[in-house]
Amino acid sequence: MTRRPLTTLVSALLLIACATGPALAQSDPSKITGPEACIACHKLEGAAWQEMKHFKTFDELHRRPEAKDIAGKLGIANIKNESTCVQCHYTSMGAAGAAKVIAGVSCELCHSAGADWTKVHNVKENANHIADAEKLGFISPGNIYKLASNCFQCHTIPNEKLVNTGGHQVGSALELVAWTQGEMRHHFLGGKTNTEATPDRKRMLYLVGRVVDLEYSLRGIAGAVERGAFVQGMNRRIASATAELQKIADKLPDGAAKTDVLAVIAAAVKPAAAADGTGLKITNKDAVLAGAKTISDLGQKMSATYKGTDLAALDSLLPTANQGTPFTAP
Repeated sequence: MTRRPLTTLVSALLLIACATGPALAQSDPSKITGPEACIACHKLEGAAWQEMKHFKTFDELHRRPEAKDIAGKLGIANIKNESTCVQCHYTSMGAAGAAKVIAGVSCELCHSAGADWTKVHNVKENANHIADAEKLGFISPGNIYKLASNCFQCHTIPNEKLVNTGGHQVGSALELVAWTQGEMRHHFLGGKTNTEATPDRKRMLYLVGRVVDLEYSLRGIAGAVERGAFVQGMNRRIASATAELQKIADKLPDGAAKTDVLAVIAAAVKPAAAADGTGLKITNKDAVLAGAKTISDLGQKMSATYKGTDLAALDSLLPTANQGTPFTAP
């Protein structure tokens, strides 16, 4: 296979344009039950959450100098009342038009608003209680693609004004293995031990996470309308995610997994936009989003059908250090 240089990819994707970025899949505030409803059964998970930055955001974010600086540049008086900030940093609860911020990033922002599925999820006597809850909107830890999507839709910051005008960073250096096995780890279903993911699950987290990172970086840049920090940052994300996926493809033996990863890379290269020296020459929102859709389909296929046992070749790529320290139950 002839590998396209990453510098060419960055140039090709430099000026992709459309009106706005993708809408975030924010949990419906009218169906939020609140973290206390989850903690009632998941006490240790709740204790772990209360040590996370996701929890501490509620009391700390609006006090941070960098947050005040971004808010000032955007003309935002209170970030807890501004949807641009609330949609990623806070949990809102209540009827339409009357929702109130009740917490930082909490259970239902990751696993979806629970009003429709909580009771089904709780019926342990039903052997299919998790699958039945998923049909009603529950995002299970077993569905790595959906879980990763909920992470990356915020951690790629698909908002050009927020970056170019507000000075917000364009995203986080999120890698699912390191991040889910560090401070974010809260897996107590087997008892009091905060259980580390198995090698097989880590392989799946790594692969699907890299795919979803590329998907949402493409979705984000589809919203760009001008040169600036946002486009530059998104291009760096696209180049980095593509490079990591190429490393994965190089490690995998010939077969379905390798073929699918190469197809993901190809889908990112296809929607290249032409530009002249004066600025945007064409817009190709449809091509960019079509590429992201192809990557989404492949990511969902990988999440649903691949097994970690098939991905042992990736072990040398897995991170050896976690993002933060896992919570230990008292």
